[in-house]
Amino acid sequence: MKETNINVLSDTFELYMRKGKEARNQGNVALAKRNFLLASETMMQMAKQSQGKLKEVRMERARGLVKISDNLGNSTKAAKQEKKDLKQEQDEDIKQWQTAQIPNISFDDVAGLEDVKRAITIKMLNPVKYPEKYKMYGKKSGGGILLYGPPGTGKTMIAKAIANEAQAKFYAVKGSDIVSKWVGESEKNINSLFEEANKQDRAIIFIDEMDGLFGKRGIDTHNDKRVNEFLQQIDGFAGRNPNLLLLGATNRPWDVDTAAMRSGRFSQKIYLPLPDAPARKFMLEKNMKGVPVAKNFDIDKIVAQTENYSGADIEELCDRAKDEPLLKAIATDKVVLVTNEDFTRVLETMPPSVTPKEMAEFEKYNQELNGYVLKRKTTKKK
Repeated sequence: MKETNINVLSDTFELYMRKGKEARNQGNVALAKRNFLLASETMMQMAKQSQGKLKEVRMERARGLVKISDNLGNSTKAAKQEKKDLKQEQDEDIKQWQTAQIPNISFDDVAGLEDVKRAITIKMLNPVKYPEKYKMYGKKSGGGILLYGPPGTGKTMIAKAIANEAQAKFYAVKGSDIVSKWVGESEKNINSLFEEANKQDRAIIFIDEMDGLFGKRGIDTHNDKRVNEFLQQIDGFAGRNPNLLLLGATNRPWDVDTAAMRSGRFSQKIYLPLPDAPARKFMLEKNMKGVPVAKNFDIDKIVAQTENYSGADIEELCDRAKDEPLLKAIATDKVVLVTNEDFTRVLETMPPSVTPKEMAEFEKYNQELNGYVLKRKTTKKK
C-alpha cells in the first residue's frame, strides 16, 4: 500500500486535533473522542514512516491521545493528561538538543571541494575566529549558508566538518521532521532549539531537507505559517549571536522559498557537485584502506568506471565489492583478495543513483543562479 505523504498526514493530524479541542470545549464528548482517536491513528501512520527516536516519540504521542479520549468523561483528568503528553514531547526535544556534540569530522576528511571549503572559511569560520580583523576591514559577517546539490554529494559531512573546524556544537534537524512532528507546537519547539543553541559559546544549527521546511509560499496555508514561524526565529535569535551559525542543505534548491535566501538568513548558496576523478580516488582509497587487495589491483581503473557516481554511490560500491571475497574467506578460512573484477561485477548492476535528468536540472539552476556551471575542484596535496 502506498504511503500517504508526510505533509498530508501532518495537516490531517492538525485538523483532527483542532476539531477535537473545539468539540471538547463545547461539551460534545462523543465528537471530541472521535477526533482525538482519528488524530491518534494519523500520528501512528506518521510513526510508521519514521525511524529511531522520532518514531518512539510519535508512537507515545499516539498512545497519549488514546488516553485523552478515554479520560474525556473526567474533564480534569483529561486536561492533565493532555498537558502531561505535550510536556513530555517537548522535554524529549530539549533532551535531544542537550546531547549535541562537536563532530569529529574535519575538512581533511572531505574529498575535494576546495572552492567550497574556501567560501565557507571566509563566510563562516574566519568571522568567529578573527572577529577583530573582520571588524577592521568592515567585512560583513553573519547569515547562513545553503548547501545544495544532488543526493549523496556530502552535504551533511561537510556541515559536520564546518562545526569541527569552528569547534561548535552541532544541532542537526530535518525539515520534514520539524514539519510533521511539531504540529501545533512548532513555534514552541523551534524556540527551544534556538534557545539551547544560543547558550553555547559556538553552535551550528544544520537544517537538512530545507525544501521540506521552507517550501514556496502561496500554495498551502499550513506551509506558509510554518515558513513564517521559522523565519521569525532565525531573525530573532541568529541576529543576536554572531557565534550561532546557520547551515541548510537541500537536493531541491528551486523549491525553497526565496524569503529564506534573503540577507541575514541563507543568503549564500554553495553548490556541491558530483565528485571529480581525484575526489573519487580519495573516496575509493579511504573505503579500501586496510582491505586485502590483489597485487594488480588498479584503483585508477575504478575511478574511470565511476564517472557520475556520487560519494554515497562509491561507498556502497566498495561495500558490495567486498561481499564475494568475504563469503569465500568465510567458507575456506583463507584470505581472499579483492580484485578489479569484483568491482566490475557490481558496477554492471549498479548504475549511478543521480540520473542525467536530475543533473540537467542542477546545471540549469546553476546557470540561472551564477551564469555558469560549477565544477567540483580538487587540489592535490603536495
